[in-house]
Amino acid sequence: MRLTRVALGATAIFGGIAAWPQDPLLPAVDHSQHPLLEHPAGEPVPFMRVHMHSDLMDGFNLFLETRDFRFTPERVDTANVANEGHAHLYLNGQKVARLYSPWHHVPRANLREGINRLEVEFSTNDHSTWAVAGQPIGADILLDSRVNDGDPILRSQVGYTLDWEWGRARKSKSGGWSTVTDLGYHVHVEAGGLVTRNLELVPCHVPVPGRRASLLPALLTLPTAMAGHSSLVPSESKISRSYTEDLARPQSMFLESRVVTDPEYCSAHYLIARGKGTVPGAAALWLSGTWRRAEGSIGTPFELRSAGAYGEFRALQDAKGPVERRSIVGGIGVTVTRSLGTLLDGIDFDGGVAEGRGLQVMRRLVSQTEVRVDGG
Repeated sequence: MRLTRVALGATAIFGGIAAWPQDPLLPAVDHSQHPLLEHPAGEPVPFMRVHMHSDLMDGFNLFLETRDFRFTPERVDTANVANEGHAHLYLNGQKVARLYSPWHHVPRANLREGINRLEVEFSTNDHSTWAVAGQPIGADILLDSRVNDGDPILRSQVGYTLDWEWGRARKSKSGGWSTVTDLGYHVHVEAGGLVTRNLELVPCHVPVPGRRASLLPALLTLPTAMAGHSSLVPSESKISRSYTEDLARPQSMFLESRVVTDPEYCSAHYLIARGKGTVPGAAALWLSGTWRRAEGSIGTPFELRSAGAYGEFRALQDAKGPVERRSIVGGIGVTVTRSLGTLLDGIDFDGGVAEGRGLQVMRRLVSQTEVRVDGG
């Protein structure tokens, strides 16, 4: 993906995606040929929407629907001016054309059989590439040359599931669950809730500043460098709404599927925060129950609550271990697993400041989250 999100026209193609060959992901653009030029601050960032249609004679017709950008072929090789220039077209990592207008014909002879990687980037008058925060502004998609009539752009589904790893935690016959923490407290959870505010895969071309973010309003506004997309169009992999779980009865929970076109993803962003549409101060996490110093002793009631927000960028894993990047070919199943048995570790129920315990639990939960990606 390029910095500005790619919104794609025409009808989505779903049939047969999972049965398509699992082609190795094709190379991306090498920017040593055309250096990046930061787009001037204060100017509107250009945006492109890519449309592709079969051509009755040969290949496909590409159309770039643009915003805040002017094609200026008459000014090529002159001084750079914000929001003007031309575009460069790359196929499978190789530059194949310079675009001086929104329309361009892509001959079938230029495409390999099967899946191809197509990248379009806004270029300056002197042939540099317009960029924001060191990332090119443009589009990065996969297309299937075997499509003979219609839209060749490859679309796959990303399905999200929230799950729990119980570890030391055990279901209680009386309801809720119990655990023994690392500090030796015997804790019984009787009620609680947790709000997943954001979950999305982050495309490999998007810079991730560090790996952690925890303050409002930064997490809730999800600025470009953090969220993996521009503020113009929401990320296509982002869940559509908030989801609330019952922490007294933890269980696997399928959220939803999203249709994506970004070729590959390298991390995920997981955020706990108050639900969308709720009032400021609404809880993002709450727990109540009893704690004991020893098994069989009299329980002391406790209640933890946090209206804060906490999220992290998490690395991807599969059944074999860490995954550097995951292609969309074949679809992606995402399972976000949190640790229940260690959820209350580090909490000193018999001392300390009770006010910050809810946020402490929230931080531990997110920091121990594992994101597994498998076939969709």
